[in-house]
Amino acid sequence: MSAYRALADALEGVAATRSKLVKIERLAAALAPLAGEELVAAARLLSGSPFAEWEQTVTSVGWATLARSASAVTGWDMETIGASARAIGDLGEAIALMLPPEEAHGPAPLQILEVDRRLRALAGMRKAAQKQATLEDLLRRASPVEVRYLVKTLSGGLRVGADLATVEEGIAAAFGADREAVARAHRDCGDIGDTAEASRAGRLSEIRFRLFHPIGFMLASPIENPQDIVEELPLFAVEDKFDGIRAHAHKSGSRVTLFSRTLDDVTAQFPEIALALAAPPGQFLLDGEIVAWTGDRVGSFFRLQRRLGRKVPPAELLSEIPVAFIAYDCLASGETPLFERPWRQRRAELERLAQGGGFLLSPVRRASDAAGLEAYFSEARERGNEGLMFKREDSPYQAGKRGRAWRKWKKALATLDVVVTAVEQGNGKRAGMLSDYTFAVRDGDRLVNIGKAYSGLTDEEIRKMGAVFRKITVARYGPVRAVAPEVVLEVAFDTIQKSSRHKSGFALRFPRIVRIREDKTPAEADTVETVEEIWRGIQGMDRAGNGEPNDRRE
Repeated sequence: MSAYRALADALEGVAATRSKLVKIERLAAALAPLAGEELVAAARLLSGSPFAEWEQTVTSVGWATLARSASAVTGWDMETIGASARAIGDLGEAIALMLPPEEAHGPAPLQILEVDRRLRALAGMRKAAQKQATLEDLLRRASPVEVRYLVKTLSGGLRVGADLATVEEGIAAAFGADREAVARAHRDCGDIGDTAEASRAGRLSEIRFRLFHPIGFMLASPIENPQDIVEELPLFAVEDKFDGIRAHAHKSGSRVTLFSRTLDDVTAQFPEIALALAAPPGQFLLDGEIVAWTGDRVGSFFRLQRRLGRKVPPAELLSEIPVAFIAYDCLASGETPLFERPWRQRRAELERLAQGGGFLLSPVRRASDAAGLEAYFSEARERGNEGLMFKREDSPYQAGKRGRAWRKWKKALATLDVVVTAVEQGNGKRAGMLSDYTFAVRDGDRLVNIGKAYSGLTDEEIRKMGAVFRKITVARYGPVRAVAPEVVLEVAFDTIQKSSRHKSGFALRFPRIVRIREDKTPAEADTVETVEEIWRGIQGMDRAGNGEPNDRRE
């Protein structure tokens, strides 16, 4: 029997370093001594869940149940626990700090399989009191570092800067397996635990593909202008870039499941798409886009946004905002996975499947020069789409990876000079860095928020600005720091829409930071009037059905 403490210590070590190589080494060291059921459970727990992806199961433990359990174990009241969690920004960290000294804990250490069994049992419990009793027993027997990662696992994310790809690399390093073979096996079976066991046994090639589990999406690298790709154009097919949400559609017989790019099951949010895909015969896995659909063209993302996050959308919303699934890749047909096949073969299979109906098919074109691409871009925008996609015809589908085999070309609608009003820590490789910025425009003598940006600055710029923001912090609300309005940014965005979410009354689509405007003061930032002027231009463009609004700004 192996102790859970070894996994918690490994995760603590991973959280303490920014080096990906060191993270991999620490994960590998934790996995290497394990085998059988312990290895399966450990690999899953190091990935942040006791369950395989294909199980589509959660423990269903809410914040209140966790906090009540912590209160019973630590002796601190719920209000203090909540305040500490908000101040630190993480419930697991807060509870770990409130525990008695480690030597006060019981003599029987938690075992990996015991933790696995207890967490799995939580998923089947319906009564909150039963869940709380189980949690209290776990927390009483756990050391502070174990509590930290037990609670993180139960609350939906380890947040240690190590994603599933890093765990895959840790498995490969632990058992001397090929990294790509590990990634393929995990992609096909939807279980990091089974993948780890197969890696130790040298039987990765025996793992077979299964449907109905979330799989990473292949991502495109951006280009700034057509000259970046024009010399390679003979290698690429050209498609419109749609303004919706990416989705993988798994279908076998009448069963259909839709997974979003965040790997969430969103089938119930789009019942009309599930019904349409269930109609044709056969079995397949498609990559495509869920879009608002107006009958003959894609509607705006802001219309689609009203459909998002609703577990069971009401009938009137289904009628008001119809949606469609536009397919642009086929990743499996029948029982045969097609990931390693070149795009041109996957496209041919997609076109064959499209004859059975159930989904729309993304049109494909070819171009030979920059002028042709500019024309295609304008036509795509006239159809209500964001821009263009370029896909190498010989490229395999690299699940979960961004590369140059796929490129994307969008143009910013305009830019605004805005004032940063709040900052918070990022995620992934930017965990611990103040990289997420809320920003505002001027409305008379006050500032009104209009959006939040996460991208555009380098890590070095973010570190530099982090020091600035720490000095000008005026209040803290959990992980969020309100800052004095001193920093001006230039942000680009793709479109703008009326919104009640921000005090400005507007929301930006895909805002990203262009640069830090050290040459400007907050008094020189843009105004709500400027925003409304750009918005009115978009309305005029939409009514005309083509063209782009002029950007008056230099």
